Amino acid sequence: MNTLLLASALFAGLLGSLAAAPAPAPVPEPYHAFCRSLWLFATPCAEISTTLLQQITVFDTLVGCAECQYTLVAALPQSILANHTSPDGLQTETITFTFHPTVMSGGCRVSGLSSSLGFTTLLDGGLNYCNLFNLLSASGLTSAPGYMEMTNEWACLGYGLATCKA
Repeated sequence: MNTLLLASALFAGLLGSLAAAPAPAPVPEPYHAFCRSLWLFATPCAEISTTLLQQITVFDTLVGCAECQYTLVAALPQSILANHTSPDGLQTETITFTFHPTVMSGGCRVSGLSSSLGFTTLLDGGLNYCNLFNLLSASGLTSAPGYMEMTNEWACLGYGLATCKA
């Protein structure tokens, strides 16, 4: 009797836990090329943020940089949102920089994401990586104190194929 009671309780618990489990997340459609990267700086986040904002403004098409094609969408204390459009206007990518102060060094950890909006191949030849890197390089942040970049092919599709020209 005890065995039957124990088996019933286990079976009921199993069914209850399966019913409470969330449904698996749907596979995103369509697939988009993307790049996630992380940078460390020995400079406060306010300075890094200001420098990136200034560079996005310099690279804005409204200011006269026809080949740059960056547009500022929003600037918040902890993040910057921008768009990049290909010179032919057929491809658009969203760009997000998020700033996190580092406690020990007083520096800044910056996470960046560039993601293609339209349907593209997953290997974009490094386009999304270059969207991020070109802003950092042109602004001089790649020479800033404590600069370190962390990314790879898993986090940044096409990273190994990228040939950026800032």
